[in-house]
Amino acid sequence: MEGLVLTSPPSSAAAVAAAAAAAPSAAAPRLRLRAVRAHVAALTRAARARTGGGCGGGGGGPVKPTMAAAVPAPNNGATAAAASRDPAASLTTWQPNRSVTRRSARIAREVYSAWYGRVGTSSYIPSEKVQQLFNDMQLYPSKSQVYEMLQCAKECANRSSAAYLTFGEFCIFATELKRCYERGIPRPIQLSRLLERDGEDKKRRNRRVSRIPKYEVFLGGSCNPTTWRHDIAIPMLKRLGITYYNPQVSHWGPELIELEHQAKQNAAVLFFVIDNQTRSVASIIEAAHMSGRHRKLILVIHAYEGPGQKIWGESISPEEFEDLTTGQMVLQDLVERQGIPVFESIPIALNCTAKVLRENISVQELGLKDYAQPVKMAHVQLGDKLIKLREAFDALDTTNSGELCLADVCMAFRILTNRNLSLADVRSIVAAQTGMPGNEVKDLPLEQLHVNFEQFCAIVAEFKSCEKWAISPRPLRSLQLGAPPNCQSNCVRDVYLGGSCRASTWREDIAIPMLKKSGLTYFNPQLCSWSKRLIPIEAAAMDNTYVLLFVISNTSRSLASMAVAAHYIGLGCNVVLCVQQLLDDCILGSDKLSKQAVKDYNRGRMYLSDLANREGVPVFESVSESVECVIQKCNSR
Repeated sequence: MEGLVLTSPPSSAAAVAAAAAAAPSAAAPRLRLRAVRAHVAALTRAARARTGGGCGGGGGGPVKPTMAAAVPAPNNGATAAAASRDPAASLTTWQPNRSVTRRSARIAREVYSAWYGRVGTSSYIPSEKVQQLFNDMQLYPSKSQVYEMLQCAKECANRSSAAYLTFGEFCIFATELKRCYERGIPRPIQLSRLLERDGEDKKRRNRRVSRIPKYEVFLGGSCNPTTWRHDIAIPMLKRLGITYYNPQVSHWGPELIELEHQAKQNAAVLFFVIDNQTRSVASIIEAAHMSGRHRKLILVIHAYEGPGQKIWGESISPEEFEDLTTGQMVLQDLVERQGIPVFESIPIALNCTAKVLRENISVQELGLKDYAQPVKMAHVQLGDKLIKLREAFDALDTTNSGELCLADVCMAFRILTNRNLSLADVRSIVAAQTGMPGNEVKDLPLEQLHVNFEQFCAIVAEFKSCEKWAISPRPLRSLQLGAPPNCQSNCVRDVYLGGSCRASTWREDIAIPMLKKSGLTYFNPQLCSWSKRLIPIEAAAMDNTYVLLFVISNTSRSLASMAVAAHYIGLGCNVVLCVQQLLDDCILGSDKLSKQAVKDYNRGRMYLSDLANREGVPVFESVSESVECVIQKCNSR
């Protein structure tokens, strides 16, 4: 690529991004020579700066330093080949930014400092380090937000995997999240929230307060054959002097139902462990519901080991492993959307429980010093910001060259932000890209300089300081989150069609024709690789829908769907359920379910139906009857 980064020593964040773009391609001798010459020129300018020579000033005025300076420096063919095989191996030479006063440049300086401290001179950061890098900047995205970033970056760059972020991509996400923190972006109002249920919430809380709590902690979650309560939790709680209720008993009787219910309602903290020795179907549903109720929840999740792992002596298939894992991840996403950290270690979670009780703080106030992974503003959509940039870039890249001249960069910036780049900003970009003194920059035509998408991302991240993005996103072709056609995820709809996917065709065969006949709009979350997590883009679609329909069919395990339904019931939303029991000896995909598996998944269905009945949520077995109920609710609004 004839990018600027190969012809002259850059000194901006866009140049760092250019290094990322150049890394995956094999370097020809001519390009390597240019890179080496550029590297030498950069070192020469640095030496001049140390001796007071400088390179700015002149008639063009002082050139404002930009986010960071970098240049790829492959010193031989082997290095370049290694970079083409491993993007993370691409090396850059960094120059810190030290004299910027603009607010955007201050944030940019933080981005550079955090990047260099975490990954050094690499132009890429692997996916497993992304959340740590955000934490270095005191930014605390949820797992689903990070997942959304990686997936959107993959789609925008047309990559084969979502294994890493480039510097330019991280610049966009970090500066946007920082802006949201500083502006205090409020949580969106859920259109399906039932206002009349607020009174019921108060009555329920008053009833709970009227009874003196007997136990500080309720030990919920996975039961037989797990032993985490007796082996770890109870001994620690005794040492800490914390009272607890243990629902796992050797001899169970019907009289324990009310006792367990009261202990759960009156406990100060609900301590739930979702472990990998059982399917934990009912426990996942219960934890999702309690987080929606805004209870003080401490949640521990132990991930499943993989296909072939034994549960109740049965080896789980790859399909069931995927369903169970998705259920755990969606539960984590739901809980983190409430700002609640999720733990992997029971002892650490118990110590945090003690702190919550001792200091009378919320679970959301736990931080890294407590060995908790904090979450802040998990409702904020971030992936769509990169989509907007890609659309603006592609709209002006009429030749599909993968580059824009600076004149087009200015136009794209105006499309995105509704404001123009100042002359000083443009001079900064040009000077950073060419290494020219400020008095020579003003005479250089903008059409002669080009930037790639990586550089464009860094430029926008550095100079954008408006309150909001100017254009609305349109999901990429591979991110078709719903219907009707051309209806965006932030549009208001009447009905959300949640629940079972895969082999189920209840949406196309029954629900959608009935809704169309009634003139109602809907959101159809289509199954794709994104469905493993509840990403903010899809959660926003639920927030912008008046009635939430969840169909738990008898053609899938539907663990994640049951968790989502329970959570939104807990939030007090306008939900309609259709719950169908799995049949004995049923076959799901290529799996013939055992009696124990059918029992586990049906227990979850019964638990979901029971809590829905207690909350006054209508429950049906027929899809058509549930859709009729939805239509009535929409027409009575």
